[in-house]
Amino acid sequence: MIVRRLQAALAASALALVLGGCVAAAIPLAAGGVVLRNEALGDDEPASNTAEDERGETDPADATATEGEPFTPTLAAPGPYQAFLTYSSEQAALDPVAEPRRSAILATPGSLQPETVECSVRPSAVLIDLDPASGAPDFAELPPDPALARGLQALRLEGVFVFWISDASAAEAGTLRKRLTETGLDPTTDDGILLMRRAEDRKQLRRKELSQTHCLIAILGDERSDFDELYDYLKDPAAASPLEALIGNGWFLVPTLLDTPTLLSTKEG
Repeated sequence: MIVRRLQAALAASALALVLGGCVAAAIPLAAGGVVLRNEALGDDEPASNTAEDERGETDPADATATEGEPFTPTLAAPGPYQAFLTYSSEQAALDPVAEPRRSAILATPGSLQPETVECSVRPSAVLIDLDPASGAPDFAELPPDPALARGLQALRLEGVFVFWISDASAAEAGTLRKRLTETGLDPTTDDGILLMRRAEDRKQLRRKELSQTHCLIAILGDERSDFDELYDYLKDPAAASPLEALIGNGWFLVPTLLDTPTLLSTKEG
């Protein structure tokens, strides 16, 4: 217990370094079978349904260690992820018994009120949407982003699970996994990947499933429909104005990594 507390303290310090310088149905996860790790699952292969299955046996603290030395995030230049990383760290540090946490998922699907699901004691997680508003993603073109990579590693050291989501087919999971590893965004292949396996699958269902097993404290997307699909059906966008209270408070709007022209100037650091 003392060791874990010390690790948590070191992790918090690491994230402070990173940020100081840069800064509608619920289907059981096992039934949905869309949290993929190293490759797309065949229809006859069972999907993992526990945090342990997703994380594997590798200690994220050793993600970029050299000669057994622990990983320590370094200072990053100012970038678009400061609010997302700061908020996620603060939420992960809350005592779920003394200070009930709230998820980034709306309590009532399609609701126009910013009431979100209470997390209870579920493990903390963040979700990053990879789909550009301009079209289908090309995972092979996923660029490196050192600032985001360091920030995510610091969150992992705090015990936060990282998930990536896309409307792409589960057949693309291998390409995405390889590129996340090559870019250092998920160097130890511990993160969860949520892709679509069937024609009727929707990201809304994947988000809901994730919220049943984890406290989804923050979602990073490039458009509001990455937080809830209700935005795809609004006749009058102004009707959802109450939900603007969640922007910066669980919902974070940042150009997607796959919208490369937008983020070229933020990749240094």
